[in-house]
Amino acid sequence: MKVVILGQYPLNPEKIRGGVETCIIGLANELKKYPDIELHILTLEIMQKDITKTVDNVTIHYLASPPLPRFITKNTIDKNKTIKKIKELKPDIVHAHMYDSGYYALKSGFPSLITIHGIAMDEYDIKIQSGLLEMIRRMVYLPIEQYVFKRAKVLTVLSPYTKKKIELFCNGEIHIIPNGINKEWFNIQNKEIDGRILFVGRIFPVKKIEYLLQAVKRIRYHRKNVELHIAGDFNEKKVYFNLLRKFTDKNELSKNVKFMGALHGNNLRNEYAECSIFVLASHIEAFPIVLLEAMASGKPIIASNVGSIPYIIKDGENGFLFEYGDVDDLANKITKLLNDRELRLKMGNNGKKIAKGFPSWEEIAQKYYKLYKTVSQ
Repeated sequence: MKVVILGQYPLNPEKIRGGVETCIIGLANELKKYPDIELHILTLEIMQKDITKTVDNVTIHYLASPPLPRFITKNTIDKNKTIKKIKELKPDIVHAHMYDSGYYALKSGFPSLITIHGIAMDEYDIKIQSGLLEMIRRMVYLPIEQYVFKRAKVLTVLSPYTKKKIELFCNGEIHIIPNGINKEWFNIQNKEIDGRILFVGRIFPVKKIEYLLQAVKRIRYHRKNVELHIAGDFNEKKVYFNLLRKFTDKNELSKNVKFMGALHGNNLRNEYAECSIFVLASHIEAFPIVLLEAMASGKPIIASNVGSIPYIIKDGENGFLFEYGDVDDLANKITKLLNDRELRLKMGNNGKKIAKGFPSWEEIAQKYYKLYKTVSQ
């Protein structure tokens, strides 16, 4: 069975850029062990020419995309190159990740399975994404998403939240298969630095990192040693990053807030080891894999009560949920945890137990393998 996985895949597997890449790598590492699967990964990358390489029974096709805004290339150059390559490979099934890749899979005409990681109608909420460019993005992305929901025969989602959100727009089957967690995260030793708060993720408006900065501003007046580490890449959203830096400088938070840049491997694991609390203040989340990483690392979590987060964080058990946008509530709950080491340890231990209840990538691959067999027939 020839399987094409379509979606984001890093040039360097040691430098993973987000949950989609984590998912594809975790899944591919298990599927490559199946003797009856010929596995190809098809991904778009900003580069000058196409690259194809085979590593451990997996053939990875990097298709060159020009350095232009994605909303320009997504439905033109990227679509045409991707569909052409799929037709060359002639797969038994295309497993597409995200709605744009799902659009290409459906247009290719081959049997397809589409995994929805995030929802455009959430991420491009006009309340948080404004301006002419964002309006153009909405005009490009939303019709693509609607096409996928309407035409896809089989979709998978990461949580009950996403299934409930999209099922009214879909005509096909929807299966819930969450992301997995690598065993290495459970081996992280606690090297907690008192007062250290950690955020990991894209520096992107949806993440509402300004709420974290505002909370730190409140907390530092009664706790001198509070320190927020922000680990993530700003990608094309440098305007947002600059706004965060401007707020930090204006409020003299440079001693309390550290922008760490994109971290990987041991550097990232070390941040989890040293933090006292992991915090996520997002406007919306479909399934933040960073929460599983923090839980497996034994860290208590404070996160906004939105999207799929309440399915992962049990308020008062492995962390606290705060009302989205309520910075006072966020600051109070951070303070409560920073002041109570025993509670932090208890919640961290509970989180590790909950994380162990999520499926391994081996189990997730088995679920997808069964779906591949069904869909490709």
